[in-house]
Amino acid sequence: MKKRIDILDALRGFSLLGILIANMLYFQYDFVSLDAVQPDIWWDKVAYYFTKIFVEGSFVPIFGFLFGYGIILFARSLENRELSTRGPLWRRAIGLVILGCLHITFVWDGDILLSYGSGLLIFMLFIKRKVKTMLIWAVVLTLCMMPILLVKTDFLAIILTDMKETVDVLKNGTYLEVVKQRVSISDDLSIIFMVIVLPIMLGFMAIFSFFAMGPLVLLGMAAAKVDFFKRIGEKMDLLKRLSLLIPVGLLCKALLDMDHFVGELLYSVGTYMLAIGYIAAFTLVFISVKENKISQAFVNLGRLSLTNYLMQSIICTTIFYGYGLGFFGELGVALGLVIAVVVYSLQLLLANWYGQRFSMGPVEWALRKFVYRKNFGARNEHNSE
Repeated sequence: MKKRIDILDALRGFSLLGILIANMLYFQYDFVSLDAVQPDIWWDKVAYYFTKIFVEGSFVPIFGFLFGYGIILFARSLENRELSTRGPLWRRAIGLVILGCLHITFVWDGDILLSYGSGLLIFMLFIKRKVKTMLIWAVVLTLCMMPILLVKTDFLAIILTDMKETVDVLKNGTYLEVVKQRVSISDDLSIIFMVIVLPIMLGFMAIFSFFAMGPLVLLGMAAAKVDFFKRIGEKMDLLKRLSLLIPVGLLCKALLDMDHFVGELLYSVGTYMLAIGYIAAFTLVFISVKENKISQAFVNLGRLSLTNYLMQSIICTTIFYGYGLGFFGELGVALGLVIAVVVYSLQLLLANWYGQRFSMGPVEWALRKFVYRKNFGARNEHNSE
């Protein structure tokens, strides 16, 4: 059995913290009303700008980098066993799409699994490509996405034109009312929509995911090709230089309120710079305290990242939506940030306890069972989630 690469799992666990903090704004105010959030109290303003500058947009790229790294490890493990890569990769993509659809339908519409699953249908075409080709495509995709990132259009708000009705359902509706509001266009068109339109949308989503997530996913694939995290202790100087991207990225993201295309461009670039800087800085810290109990907790949480990502949605929608505690839009940004830290801390503790007893989480197990089918066994050693 091959040993898992602990730093990859730890990074995965660390990225869940940023993803939860960023998502907390959407759990509290939803996508269609988030622009209306204008904190009046100073501590809410501090929490809001902390989330926007230090967190939002810079942790999902870390997950994308790790996703790309995992694709190469996943394919390599199959090749080492003289197994076909095509079937398991396709089933992996389909499995993530199914999980994403279930997540969107029954829990929360801020899902990222559907994007990863659909994007994988294109990313798998790069597995045999050279590192240079991957890096060129990463740069090209970044340049192609810049014009889109500069457009401050709330596309979801265009689709969901009646914002007040949407917010009212989330705040006061029953679980079934929330699900119906989320997935139905109309009672007459919902079945036709699902049968005809959704497959077409999945194709468009695969293309969009390729462009949106491509830079960091391809960077992760390139890093895996050269085994970047192998003998990572020998790359301390490089990691230190990359960690200097953190202050530069923060400076760029601090321009979020600058009403000029230059500010918007720098903010977009800053999100990627900050993500790379966070990866380098966390790796440096992890190497220095590798035997620490806290670092091992991050590792265990990362091994259960899929299960814990979905649990974050279940917990937070239960706290804020009407069918749960009903605190939608009531608590403020600062208290929401506190809740995110508390939820994550509990996940860290529980994952550490669980990880000492089991090798994978229930959702990870189900996905692997689906991917490997008859070849499924003790394949819990690969960082491919």
